[in-house]
Amino acid sequence: MKRLLTLLLAAALLLSAVGCAAIFDREYYSAESYEAPSDTAETEEDTADSITNYAALRRAISRLVSEHAESAQLQFQNYDGSIRQDISTACWEVKSSTALGAFAVDYISYDLSRIVSYYQAEIYITYKRSAYQVSALELVDTMAALQNRLNEALRAGHTYLVLEMNTASVTVDTVRADLQRAYYADPLACPVLPAVEMGLYPESGVNHILEITLDYGMDSESLAQRREELGLALDVMLDAVFPPPEDTAEEEPDATPAEETEAASAEQVEALCAYLAAHCEMDESAGGTAWDALAEQAASSEGIAMALAAGCQAMGVECAVVVGRRNNEPHAWNIVTLGGASYHADASRFSETAEILLAGDDTLLADGYWWDNSEYPACPMAYGAETAEEASSAEPSETASGELFGF
Repeated sequence: MKRLLTLLLAAALLLSAVGCAAIFDREYYSAESYEAPSDTAETEEDTADSITNYAALRRAISRLVSEHAESAQLQFQNYDGSIRQDISTACWEVKSSTALGAFAVDYISYDLSRIVSYYQAEIYITYKRSAYQVSALELVDTMAALQNRLNEALRAGHTYLVLEMNTASVTVDTVRADLQRAYYADPLACPVLPAVEMGLYPESGVNHILEITLDYGMDSESLAQRREELGLALDVMLDAVFPPPEDTAEEEPDATPAEETEAASAEQVEALCAYLAAHCEMDESAGGTAWDALAEQAASSEGIAMALAAGCQAMGVECAVVVGRRNNEPHAWNIVTLGGASYHADASRFSETAEILLAGDDTLLADGYWWDNSEYPACPMAYGAETAEEASSAEPSETASGELFGF
């Protein structure tokens, strides 16, 4: 009997041990089943915007640069190609070949890792331009629009421009020339020619970012004050040369015939030259702005030419500043247009000779002048000459305007 009880007790203990093992197995299985739904849900959420090809990869990195992001995670799933090879290529191309990347990015690095069923890349971007510089970017779609933007910058005294253009024809040299044209075309817009620093990113291709830094040699307050002083000095010259008419009750005369208007404009040019000769000392070592000529009353030939252009334009006479040479030395003068014809006028030598007032090309060439004739209108004859043959065959004193104005 005792033996039977012992066998029954041993069987019970064995069945108890088996039951415990079954319980532990069920708990372990249950834990695995619980974790699986969590992993699946996270993967579906992370891959909702996952990258599947190279074009999407490059766009994603470019977007990070445009946002000036310093780091971000990119996820890849069902990717068409080699992720490791493509991500290296895309980082390099965005940094070197795109306009914004070449302008703003110093370098791009990444870490690539696999997470269960997808790849994840951590992108790190180091910038050589600030977020402010990137945000200052403006789109300029044509060369004409670029010229207008440069004109606006000079008139407003802007010191920094970042312009994006889609043209292969833009270069640092062409933009520098455009800035100079804008300055010389409107002497009142900017009282000083700024020093210019420029960069083109990238240097080749069609899409570029042009970075322009303008240094006027003074702060914005001083620049505004100088612009005001220039305007006041110009008014003084105009009031002295062309006093305002007295008020009368008489009716306005009929419109002046074209010939009389042209002659009146020629007289205005002469009067402005005479004023500058009397009130501005010609000194090639002095400043070269209209402000120097009119406010400081001492200027180089360029400053005098800028002052004459300002006066002519204020009177409605078309006048351009010519930057060239005379006797192999830097020299500047003007070309005025009267009645559709153009003539040279060198106010800096007005008191020296009348031959260079409203003169033709031949007269200046004979006197040692040189200029880039592709940049300026042709002046085939002197003012008052009826034909080009007469202008070239007549004596200098007869072809120049000196005889016309009784010098």
